[in-house]
Amino acid sequence: MDGVGVVDEGGRLRLLGSAGAGAAFAVVLVVLVASSWTTATTGLLVGLGVPAGLVGAAVGVWTQLRSWRAAGGYERSVAVQRWVADGHVPAAVPAEEWVPALQAQADREGAGWGKVVLCVLWTAMTLSMADQHGSVLTALLVALWLGIGLWAVLWVIPRARAARALLRRGVSTDPAPHGS
Repeated sequence: MDGVGVVDEGGRLRLLGSAGAGAAFAVVLVVLVASSWTTATTGLLVGLGVPAGLVGAAVGVWTQLRSWRAAGGYERSVAVQRWVADGHVPAAVPAEEWVPALQAQADREGAGWGKVVLCVLWTAMTLSMADQHGSVLTALLVALWLGIGLWAVLWVIPRARAARALLRRGVSTDPAPHGS
């Protein structure tokens, strides 16, 4: 893939997840907007939701591929995630490579907290408008917002904090000290 490199099974699953998330977001958004003018029906869901879901899936995949390209390719992105998960950077990796990569991971904490705030606000807004959209659309929206918030709390923020902790250890690329 152009600028991304060879994608393994984990990467294909990530692309599938990005497609699913993009499709879900697009379907909910289109049905929400359309339901402001007409009643949300199965016909509306099929007529507008399915095409929107296909476009959303394509945008989700494109966004993931773009993210990997920006990180130096899929293999590099996986390597950085492994460093964060393992809590150390291999000694053979020069600082001019690992410092910017870990800094980029650490900088995602702010985006994670932004997602949490939006989750709370959008969920409250959705619940306050439940009588206008009906229970099915309200449930879909709340599930979408909670999914975004949970993703941030369970994945984005902890990974960013782990990357920041790894950066704080400075030039030491060995794992955490072994008690003395």
